Amino acid sequence: MNTTAKFGGLGAVIALLLTEVPTQYDLYVALFIIACGAATAMIPPPHAGSKWVWAYQLMTTIGLNIGWAENRLKPGVSALRVSRDDKPAAKEAVQAQGIPVLNKKGKPEAAAH
Repeated sequence: MNTTAKFGGLGAVIALLLTEVPTQYDLYVALFIIACGAATAMIPPPHAGSKWVWAYQLMTTIGLNIGWAENRLKPGVSALRVSRDDKPAAKEAVQAQGIPVLNKKGKPEAAAH
């Protein structure tokens, strides 16, 4: 499924859910969504084993941090920033040390040989 279709479907679901909110509370719902988005930008994610992981993930979902807007900081996962040209060498160096490189779904990638 392409990104446009995902955003279109997500937009339709959000619009449908917002129609269920009484008109006098629209502003408060919008402020709550904005506050969750701002909070995820300021609050670092908890450690993977923390009891707060579920709350953090719920907050990022309510704040609409999905797809390209998704925070690169996730519970229990760090990121190593390198240039695109150096990415293959960096992956190889990390894997050579016995550290698994995770894919987008958080699963270890197969070692490149």
